Amino acid sequence: MQEPAKNPDELPLLLLVEDSMTTTALLSKYLGGGYRMLHAKDGVQALQMLEQRPDIALVITDIHMPNMNGHQLLVKIRKDEHDRFKNMPVIVMTTAEDNVDRNLAFLNGANDFITKPIDEMEIQARVNVHYRLARTIRELESSQKALAEQATTDALTKLKNRRAFFENGARALSMARRYVSDLSVILLDIDHFKKINDTYGHQAGDEALIVVAHILMELTHGAGTVARIGGEEFAILLPDFNRLGTAVLAERIRVAIEREQFIVGDKIVPITVSIGISSFGVDPAEDIDQLLGVADSRLYLAKKNGRNRICVNDDGKARFA
Repeated sequence: MQEPAKNPDELPLLLLVEDSMTTTALLSKYLGGGYRMLHAKDGVQALQMLEQRPDIALVITDIHMPNMNGHQLLVKIRKDEHDRFKNMPVIVMTTAEDNVDRNLAFLNGANDFITKPIDEMEIQARVNVHYRLARTIRELESSQKALAEQATTDALTKLKNRRAFFENGARALSMARRYVSDLSVILLDIDHFKKINDTYGHQAGDEALIVVAHILMELTHGAGTVARIGGEEFAILLPDFNRLGTAVLAERIRVAIEREQFIVGDKIVPITVSIGISSFGVDPAEDIDQLLGVADSRLYLAKKNGRNRICVNDDGKARFA
C-alpha cells in the first residue's frame, strides 16, 4: 500500500540509482503514486544529487553500474560526515542468486535489499517501511535534542542555565589545564534588582533580566558560555581569555548596561551591574566551583565598594596588582 499524501509537492523524495532505463521506468510506475522520484545513472551522479538535494528521504540503488557502483556509493554515503546520511535508508537491488553482492551490501551499510525481477507490492512495502522508520528516528532525535536543549537552557532569558555552565566549565577547565591555556570567568549581578521588582513589579524585573541577557549575548559574540545561574546573577565562561582581555570585556558589559535605557511605563529605570572576574592560572582554583567562587568574592567586593563597577583583584579594585 502506498504512503498516502494529499499534495504531490509534499510527497517524500526518493533517489533511484540505476543505469537501466527499463528498470527506472518500472520503479517510477510502481512508486510514483506515493513518492517523488529522482534518477541518477551511476554512483557519481547520485552523490552529486545527494549533496544538492537535502530533501532526499531514501535511496534505491543497483549494484552493477559504470563509473561508481552501488557498493562504492554505499561506502561513500555511510562515511559521509553529514548527520542526515547517518539514518538515510538505502535499499539495494540484487539478483536472486547473488548472495555475495547481497552480503557485501549489508556489510557496507545497506538497510535492505530487493531481488530482480522486482515485485510491485514488495518494493512498495519495503520502501514504505524504511521511509516510515527513518522518519520516526528523525522525529525521536529531534525530540531528544529539544529536550536536551531545554534541560540546559534558562526558560526566561534563553541563555544557558546553571547546569550547562558547570558542565561546560568542567570541560573547559580540563582543556585549559591540559593545554596550559587561558580560561576566565565573569560573574555579574544586577544592582538593586529587588527594588526593581518591588517598585515596578515582577514583569518589569523579568524584562530587565532579558535586556541584560541580550546585551551579554551581543557583546560576547558567541564566545564561551553565557548563562543565568541565579535570580539576577549571570556568569560568562571564557576559554582562551586572559585576565586583561576579560577585564576589558567586563568593563564593556558594565558600560553597555549602564547606558541602556530600560523603560517601564513612562519612566526610564536605570540598570547597573557589579562584576567580579577570575582567571585560571592566575587565581587559585582546582575546579570550576572554585574559579566561580573567586569571581563571586570579587563580585561581593564590587558591591561593597559602591556597585556599578568591576573587581579583578582581592583588594576590590578594577586594576591589576
